[in-house]
Amino acid sequence: MATDEYTPRGPPDDSPSEDDFTTFLGLLNELKATGCNLLVVGDAPRELFARASAQLLGDSEVLRHRVLAVTDATPESVADRLPDSDVTPRPLGETTRLLNHASAPRSITAAADATTVPELAGIQETCIADPELRGLQSALVEAIEDSADSADVLSPADLRVGVDSLVPLLEHHGVDVVRRCLEMVGGHVRDHRGMAHYVLPDAYESDRVQSLGAQADAIIELRAVDPGDQGHDAQQRWHVPGRDITTEWTPL
Repeated sequence: MATDEYTPRGPPDDSPSEDDFTTFLGLLNELKATGCNLLVVGDAPRELFARASAQLLGDSEVLRHRVLAVTDATPESVADRLPDSDVTPRPLGETTRLLNHASAPRSITAAADATTVPELAGIQETCIADPELRGLQSALVEAIEDSADSADVLSPADLRVGVDSLVPLLEHHGVDVVRRCLEMVGGHVRDHRGMAHYVLPDAYESDRVQSLGAQADAIIELRAVDPGDQGHDAQQRWHVPGRDITTEWTPL
């Protein structure tokens, strides 16, 4: 992960944590090689989550196979996460699968046509009518396996999976049910050495984050900052519960 598009920037040159950050980058490379599941959290504007999700789903120049499941995202937000189809190695319609698990299912791609969001044209969308979580779980597993089967070669981190957001799922099904779902989906992600991220716009210290974060390979915490003071408007820091690691805040 040290050179990939989702690598956090390092601490300042005079930071005493430079050695710790180097160790952290080594851990990220390890997670990239074996597959990983990330929880993206924070008391931050939703636009920052869309920005982080776009980075985690991969840039335009590298061939990625993407599965994006949404529960409460707008068509514009979905389009913002995807790369420019004019420069991707293959058309997004061949490499991207969109799963729609809104409480009142409405086609995102059809809505995109009505609101002139051309980035979603041609992308395969599955509207999940089953209100129970097993419907989304089954659709995610099927989309992951179909993506792997359709790839000529699937190298580490070529498969990217995103779920935005977990809030409606937690409100309807509870933490224990959602945790079991993420464990099942995460197992399939690791089988293909992929990278999955799950959006939960709660404060890092919240009970829901701490409960679900214990199962994640890492937690990415986001926050908004004053661009006049910082030179940027958003920051991230990574927590790795299994290694007792927390990075410094760095620009998103």
